[in-house]
Amino acid sequence: MRMIIPTLLLSVSLTACASTSQQSAILASDAVPAPTAVMTAATAATSELSQQQRFEAWKADFTRRALAKGYAPNLLAATIGRAQINERALERDADQPEFTRPVWSYIQTAASPDRVSRGKAELAEHNAQFNRLEATYGVPRHVLAAIWGLESSYGRILGTHNIIDSLATFAFEGRRTTFGETQLFATLDLIQSGSVRADQLVGSWAGAMGMTQFIPSTFRDYAVDFDGNGNTDLWTSELDALASAANYLTRSGWKPGVPVMSEVVVPANFDYSKSETVKQSVAAWTALGVKPSNGMRFSDAASQMEAKLLVPAGHRGPKLLTFHNFDVIKRYNNSTSYVMGITTLASALNDYTVIRTPWPEGDEPLSFIDKQRMQETLTAMGYDTQGVDGLIGPATRRAIRAWQSANGLPADGYVERSQYLRMITPQR
Repeated sequence: MRMIIPTLLLSVSLTACASTSQQSAILASDAVPAPTAVMTAATAATSELSQQQRFEAWKADFTRRALAKGYAPNLLAATIGRAQINERALERDADQPEFTRPVWSYIQTAASPDRVSRGKAELAEHNAQFNRLEATYGVPRHVLAAIWGLESSYGRILGTHNIIDSLATFAFEGRRTTFGETQLFATLDLIQSGSVRADQLVGSWAGAMGMTQFIPSTFRDYAVDFDGNGNTDLWTSELDALASAANYLTRSGWKPGVPVMSEVVVPANFDYSKSETVKQSVAAWTALGVKPSNGMRFSDAASQMEAKLLVPAGHRGPKLLTFHNFDVIKRYNNSTSYVMGITTLASALNDYTVIRTPWPEGDEPLSFIDKQRMQETLTAMGYDTQGVDGLIGPATRRAIRAWQSANGLPADGYVERSQYLRMITPQR
């Protein structure tokens, strides 16, 4: 059986204080001494500590807490005790890109000719291993190869950063201290259990490791020693790395025989307010005029599947029905562009073009500041974006669709430069 719907060929894919009244009572208590000259001097001295001194103080505090959790003193001395600040991690984590790459640019890079060519060679070379992986986990080889290719260029780009340094740096200061601490404890779990050796812990500045770029908690909970040599090696063992990715997808709910996404066409008067927000059967979408882009019809089996409509570049760009496995891959990386990149690459590795409609490449992308201003404007007009962060998530797209609908525009949740200017320009 070749496919159920046009892309079934694929079957493709960061986480206590007293109450206000208690605080008020404490602050009002006569038992609290007034600030003294000694206290003021101590506070001033603390504020003048160097970054390295503050880091050493953090390390001492973290070590005390880790000891209380039962981690071995020698383990903490060999890891946290030797940790250094990763300045590159601090810089990258604090950096907010001025422009976000358009989705089509991301996808084109993900499925570049070189990546496709290399991927096909890897699939041929490791054919027997992929047979075992498909039989064990039910995840198609082209999906696994696409993750391998996009995450580490098939094991060629693994990162050169010390993972403990990067995570200790995040836990020390910045916007991701909770993430840093959580992943640091997961790293200690990995070493203490014997799953990995401390000398193996090298990866990206962000703390991801191996050919499939697992963060420590994912490594701890999902990585497998598929080759059975006693070491879960995501750095040099293709079999361990690919099996770990397959295990993650399977335990995240991967359904064999269910596609990731399928390109469709819609009627000229289609109500785009349903995009992204409505999940219903393919038969229900068909009743609204949604059809496969290749002119065929959906099979009876496909018609029973549930899907959402995605219009990542608005009504002038490709339209896609996304299925259960789309959301499964999104658990690997919570990015719509990422899932489309993986799916497009997986399709190309299988000699299939999943998206054929041209992208609106003439559209000028909005900058990070533009997006913040758009969120501020929408919220001020009564379309709540639930925050101003420069990130266009579901809440912001709902606000955009509401504004578009109120202004007689296709409510597709996508804003290009001319529409942005119309939105932020005061009406007279």
